[in-house]
Amino acid sequence: MRELNIEKFLKIIFRLCIFILSYLLYLIQLILIFSNFKNFAKNVFSSAAYFCSISLGIKYNIDQNLKKNLFKKGIHISNHDNPLDIFVAQNFFNIKTITTVDKHLKNFLPFFEASLNNYGHHCFDYLNFHDRKSAYLFLDRVCKKDKNVLIYPSGSIYTSIVKRFSKSVSKLSMINKLKVIAWKFIFNEQANIAYDRNIGKYIFKRICSEKLVLQVEKVKIFNPKDYRSVEDLHLDLCQFYLDS
Repeated sequence: MRELNIEKFLKIIFRLCIFILSYLLYLIQLILIFSNFKNFAKNVFSSAAYFCSISLGIKYNIDQNLKKNLFKKGIHISNHDNPLDIFVAQNFFNIKTITTVDKHLKNFLPFFEASLNNYGHHCFDYLNFHDRKSAYLFLDRVCKKDKNVLIYPSGSIYTSIVKRFSKSVSKLSMINKLKVIAWKFIFNEQANIAYDRNIGKYIFKRICSEKLVLQVEKVKIFNPKDYRSVEDLHLDLCQFYLDS
């Protein structure tokens, strides 16, 4: 029993060290941003996110055949059920998206919105109509220019994708003639830790908890050419997640 306790203690210390490293990398990328080394800062930001995910116990178990879909350009969409999805977005997709996560993390990570904006993400307040409009216009610009973007159709971890699915996905797909690559992720979480909007408390609990495994349950590509209308595409996209 004592050996098990020592082993667990050492694991926690290791994760704390990795977390501190990730935080230091985050601060370094801020210095790089304000020193106008913005491209270098993007790489450091990605490294910080990767090490932070390790410190929180995330293990990526992704089938290589499914992973090939990452390299396909289009509108990537996913379910959004876990506060750790920020690491799915940053470490797995590694493409531009819209996000409200800065509202949760701005008190924990200084200038977090500046970091996200430098990477190419767009921060917005979903309660503000003009912010929602600017977010849609941002997505449209990215679709036209990069032809590759990530969208969480439910918009929030507090609303299931089977209950709320934004029609913006099918509209952007039809308008820009981009395929929709739909992903369904699951966290095989051994320790069920609820997020109560206290980010510091949540991080501490995750560092002290068992590993959780990120897996792809399924993925499917939808071609807008196969649909007569935005509504038809929208219904099929919703059905994809209902069929889980």
